[in-house]
Amino acid sequence: MSIGSRESVSDIWSAHWKAFDSRLRKRAFIACFLSSLVAVSGMSLVVSAADDENSDSVELRIMTFNIFYGGDELDLRNFNWCMNPKGNEVTLEQVLVAILASDADVVNLQEGCLNVKRIADTLGWYSCERLQVISRFPLVDPPGGNGLYIFVEPVQGYVAALANVHLPADPYGPYEVRDGATLEEVIELEETLRLQASHESPAIVEHICVLPQLVSEGIPVFLTGDFNSPSHLDWTEEVAEVREVVRYPVEWPVAKKLAEAGFRDSYREVYPDPVAHPGFTWTPGSPEGVADEVHDRIDWVLAAGPSTTLDSQLMGEAGNPDVRIVVDPWPSDHRAVVSTFDIELGEMPPLVAVDKRRLEVGDDLAVRFHASGMPNEKVVIVPAGEDPGSAVASQPTEGDIDGTLVFATDLLMPCAYEAMLVGNHGQEVTSIPFWLYEQGAGTTVTTSKSVYVSGEAIIVSWTNAPGYFGDWLGLYRGDSNSKSKVMEIVYAGYGGGNMRYLSYEYTHGAIEGTTTFSESSLPGYGAWPLQPGTYEIRLLLDDAYSLGGSSMQFRVVNS
Repeated sequence: MSIGSRESVSDIWSAHWKAFDSRLRKRAFIACFLSSLVAVSGMSLVVSAADDENSDSVELRIMTFNIFYGGDELDLRNFNWCMNPKGNEVTLEQVLVAILASDADVVNLQEGCLNVKRIADTLGWYSCERLQVISRFPLVDPPGGNGLYIFVEPVQGYVAALANVHLPADPYGPYEVRDGATLEEVIELEETLRLQASHESPAIVEHICVLPQLVSEGIPVFLTGDFNSPSHLDWTEEVAEVREVVRYPVEWPVAKKLAEAGFRDSYREVYPDPVAHPGFTWTPGSPEGVADEVHDRIDWVLAAGPSTTLDSQLMGEAGNPDVRIVVDPWPSDHRAVVSTFDIELGEMPPLVAVDKRRLEVGDDLAVRFHASGMPNEKVVIVPAGEDPGSAVASQPTEGDIDGTLVFATDLLMPCAYEAMLVGNHGQEVTSIPFWLYEQGAGTTVTTSKSVYVSGEAIIVSWTNAPGYFGDWLGLYRGDSNSKSKVMEIVYAGYGGGNMRYLSYEYTHGAIEGTTTFSESSLPGYGAWPLQPGTYEIRLLLDDAYSLGGSSMQFRVVNS
């Protein structure tokens, strides 16, 4: 999110810095807010956290929080699915209570399901729906981030990098161990499904390739998420002796590879003994739980680069000995982790960042820049792939290092563009893409052919997608619902007519792109190869079932 006007920059940054530098005042405000909220809602709230003294050092408090299908699909009366198609406002309000009780500066969410911006707006925070991150401080989606990381900017021109993941849940490794899998089988599953695979969020191997480069440039990096995997620090020989479900020690590949890449597990830095403090985040209870549940610590706040872990707290329901921040009732099927760091912010690299990646003609485009402050620097708009000489709009930076420029789009042709920072010698310094569409243009989904042979891969393209973290494409039978009814479906916990997908692929937050459905696609309620019949592809939004667009129906025939 960018600052709206250059004139207000100093005032906004002054306000943010004061909040950042005075945690005691912030805690007093939060306590007042929570008391008011509890009084209005009638819900009970218990906060039990160790008091820590106000520090003169620069601190950042980071929370990872899987909020369970948008934060409004859990019925707190019975801890089962909410049966109201519109969701449960009481539960979503309790998610807000939990976030405020955490005293976090940054909250990386999983399963935001179209509610990320809504939560941030309610709190008066910044948001990045592309990574499901909300923050007290400005967030910048930089060139090179590509949905892998963003910057949080507590101090103007100085940043830390944030990455957030939600790795595939099934098959779940601890269940495989419980059910008799060998160590070799478990390692192979983890390496292929969670280390190498790139489904909802970028693959962990991509994080390992990219994020250490930021560290080498002096930028602290924080990687959070629901990893759906235990840690190699937890399944040790000592743990195997006391936990029956830990049949043998496992060096879980995701955690192990991240540690080798320089990432520190903040919870285990504070609580190094997994026997004394298992720190289970899965699960305080779940509609998706099983009778012989295997509890484990699968939600992590990892750090790399110039930072020191000061504290790490498990947050959840009353009665768990490891939970240090109690919110009652707890509104999720995952406990949260809140870690506090003493950090040395890195200098922001030269960049341009757009406030929206997808616009309609007539919308204003705000472009945040961080330049060198040299004369003759400017920000230009060029058609995608063109050089500065092809600019269709241009504004000078006026020698400023930081600022936001607003461009009108009324006279621009709908197409793909780049916002570009141009140096004082007319050279491109850096650029970032955005897409401009006609007013009222909808999302399009197309298949490469209208008829496929059974077993043939189906190539699917899309344009004008919202670009949410969890946007996905589902393969459906053409007669599984009438088109008119499907178009009326809004988000509901049980998905309405969009729940019976045969297989699916994630868009990785791309506005435009292409993917392939084949035997390697993620499984749903069907099997490959497709049998002869009529099918269609639907684009669903942000890991939920709200329909964004649908392809024309196509046929599958025998050869």
